[in-house]
Amino acid sequence: MRRHAGNEEPELYLDGDQPTIYRKRKIRWTSVLKWGALALAIILIIMFIGGYLWLKTKESEMRVPGVAESLDPTRKGEPITTLVMGVDKGSVPGEEDSVRADIIMLVSVDPDSDRSAVISIPRDTRCMIPGQNDFMKINAAYALGGPELMIETVRGFTGLDINHFVVIDFEGFKHIVDAVGGVPMHIDVAINDKYAGDVPAGDVVLSGEQALALVRARHDVTAVPAGDLDRVRNQREFLQAMLSTISRQRNPFKIKRLVDVAAENIKTDLTFMEMLSLGRELQSGDDGVKMVTAPGDVKVIGGAWYYIVDMDGFRELLTTFEGESEITEDESETSTGEAAKAQIKVMVLNGAGKTGLASRVAGELEKVGFIGINTGNSESRYTKTTVYYAGDNSSKAGVVAADLTGVKEPLLEESDEITSEFNADVVVVLGSDYKES
Repeated sequence: MRRHAGNEEPELYLDGDQPTIYRKRKIRWTSVLKWGALALAIILIIMFIGGYLWLKTKESEMRVPGVAESLDPTRKGEPITTLVMGVDKGSVPGEEDSVRADIIMLVSVDPDSDRSAVISIPRDTRCMIPGQNDFMKINAAYALGGPELMIETVRGFTGLDINHFVVIDFEGFKHIVDAVGGVPMHIDVAINDKYAGDVPAGDVVLSGEQALALVRARHDVTAVPAGDLDRVRNQREFLQAMLSTISRQRNPFKIKRLVDVAAENIKTDLTFMEMLSLGRELQSGDDGVKMVTAPGDVKVIGGAWYYIVDMDGFRELLTTFEGESEITEDESETSTGEAAKAQIKVMVLNGAGKTGLASRVAGELEKVGFIGINTGNSESRYTKTTVYYAGDNSSKAGVVAADLTGVKEPLLEESDEITSEFNADVVVVLGSDYKES
């Protein structure tokens, strides 16, 4: 019934058509939560599928056609071996077309225990490379045939199955380090290498540039007195620290950046999850990760400097590497340390005609551990820098040649006559090919 102003009678709705009265409806939270949870589940599934497809796309970018077929299948109950190679793609002036493996490591993980081991093969190791007619340095295999030939070469040299491979580009891997926010490490002695860079001592978080300096340094007589062999040790320890750091990542934004950078700079048959698993395995446990270098010494053969592996000791090492017995820590001494360099009598002659060159090079050699170096001028001009040594001093000649930074591969020649004339173990005659930095 509707009432009106004045004397009007109220209006009656006899047909029952009464005005609608609106009441506030109660929200059914159970229904809201149910549909909200369903929507969230759908969103998460879509994100998971999208992320999985994105990750698989990134993994496909790391594959190298044909290499997977050259790997050995894994066998139940046997250690899984991964060949890790660090390659330098033209970062050194004058070597833009040279792509050789600067790091060669075998990483063994026993799936049935917590045992893992890393064995390093020095890059100058003398061996036969399939398809070649003579002995060569093992790192040349990568330049000749990429990861496939390197896998075949290492398999033939060691007799081990190679189940997986990882290739890391040197210039690119510093971006990987930066992507995870740096790699924590303890550095016993500060590195000041004029060619590689500087790394502070103590507990530090290495930036990409510092990490690159660490794995390259070999000219700081205080920090790396054993030269290449100390560098190999630093490389192993850094690899362990880097993989350990990556395996602990939880920040999704860092993980995405890491995956992007890794896809650009790593070639491997492993998935990202397998690489993370490898990183976790290499974290030090109760027994730690055993790290060793193939035993041997440097020697000059046919005018070239090689690392000659002690095959008897190496076979014994490989037996333990395959998991048949406990591998021992690397405590091997090297003949290329500071004390050993100080015992080498060196004469430097200027055969290039550049005023003061012999004195400057002698000064550089003394900075890395050699002492009492005599200098002079050669009676004739030399086009190629030549290192002369007496018959029993080929290893000493190799040590000196390795520290001649101005020439890539000097000639090495045996000459008792020349070394006797100057009363020296090694006589260096600098040629016009010697380039000062």
